[in-house]
Amino acid sequence: MAQLSNNPWSFVPSDPAIATITGATGLTLNADTSVSITTTGALTFNATADSNLAFTVIGAANPLYNGFYVRTAGASGATAFTMQPQFIIPVGTAQSGGGTLIQVLYRHRVRVEDISWQNVVLASQSLDLRDRNGNIIWQASTSASVPASNSQNRGKLFWVSGIAPNVIQSGIVIVTVN
Repeated sequence: MAQLSNNPWSFVPSDPAIATITGATGLTLNADTSVSITTTGALTFNATADSNLAFTVIGAANPLYNGFYVRTAGASGATAFTMQPQFIIPVGTAQSGGGTLIQVLYRHRVRVEDISWQNVVLASQSLDLRDRNGNIIWQASTSASVPASNSQNRGKLFWVSGIAPNVIQSGIVIVTVN
């Protein structure tokens, strides 16, 4: 389970709450500027994230929908949500689909001193960490033949706007914040 109460923070493969957005109409701009989001499978929220659940959309067919959202309706385990974008989507923007909905586990700006991906003992694994806006913080992968205790390090990132793990296939991610 994500550990954000003490420094360093840690994330494991079961922490990211991620779902694929449905076909051509999974993202719909509503008259009140909120967005209705439908996913192909249930999205079970990570309970350690802050109470104002936040999400990011990446890879939508219409890139105007990509970015940072705050959930206004939709329960954990559901496939339909209403979210308020924290950016402007122009009135009249057509429905879109595709992409990924990722729970933002920490939504505020934070100074990251170091990120380490440790205990990766499986071959051909990948890591994809995003900020709350869907921008890549760090992407890494292991080779086809991994030593018994493989680890990778990414130092001196400085300020990032939130953390939204998109993929942690194995191991543990340690984030040292200042």
